[in-house]
Amino acid sequence: MYVLFVVLNQQDHLHQVLKRLKDVGIYSATIIDSVGTGQITRNLGKEIPFIGSLMRNIDADMGDSKTMFTVVHSKQEAEKIMGEIEKVCGGDMSKPNTGIMFTVPIDMVRGGSVSRKNTDSKYHGE
Repeated sequence: MYVLFVVLNQQDHLHQVLKRLKDVGIYSATIIDSVGTGQITRNLGKEIPFIGSLMRNIDADMGDSKTMFTVVHSKQEAEKIMGEIEKVCGGDMSKPNTGIMFTVPIDMVRGGSVSRKNTDSKYHGE
């Protein structure tokens, strides 16, 4: 099992990404507003003290990106989903201002819909 992380720099793609996830059988994900340090440092004002400027820009820029994460059962499933998301985002995630996707392996799971579906799997400490 893996956690698939997707950072969408263009949040107008979010609705279509969620539709594609549903089409491939992924019905739950967590989505949070996010902002990269590059965006904050590009917008720092010179006339305001650093901390005040940083806090102002964090508040102003929240929501510029969306970060989504969900659990997938296999590397093949993650690759398929990533391909679908990349199509929605223009076909090439390496283009500037598109985003990034990556997976992280999961060793154990407790709670949530994943553990309810896998009550007899090795992911419960067996």
